[in-house]
Amino acid sequence: MAHGFSALVARGPGDAVAAAKLGLTLLDAGDFVVVALNPDLARASARKLEVEDRQLSDMAPDKPVTLRFASELGLDPVALIHTEDLDNDSVQWATVYHGCERTMPVSAGHASVNAALERVGVRPDAGWDAFDTIGLTRLLPQGLPVAV
Repeated sequence: MAHGFSALVARGPGDAVAAAKLGLTLLDAGDFVVVALNPDLARASARKLEVEDRQLSDMAPDKPVTLRFASELGLDPVALIHTEDLDNDSVQWATVYHGCERTMPVSAGHASVNAALERVGVRPDAGWDAFDTIGLTRLLPQGLPVAV
């Protein structure tokens, strides 16, 4: 079974009231906020918000509803990250948006998430990469099922 996670990452604090209305949780990462994305919630929210449920790229969570979440939460610019662990083979994708404009093409590979996080202002610290600097391993639930 595939496992992984998808998330929005931006400078905080984000709109907690809007997050609650959308059924999302803002995770504190120092100066940044992380919003874990659930594919079932995204599909239901797309219907509820009357947002077209379609892919904007090959990256699973890259959909209009995800951009709507970022807008409602006041997250701009925002990194959209996605990782999967497929039979001991890890894959990562990332992109960055300013509003509805993509400012970093979707990229894949182990450096993609760090590049996106750095574009939204995460500065690697004490020999750690951007991913570890904001504590994504600690903040995001491990082993979440993902659609592959």
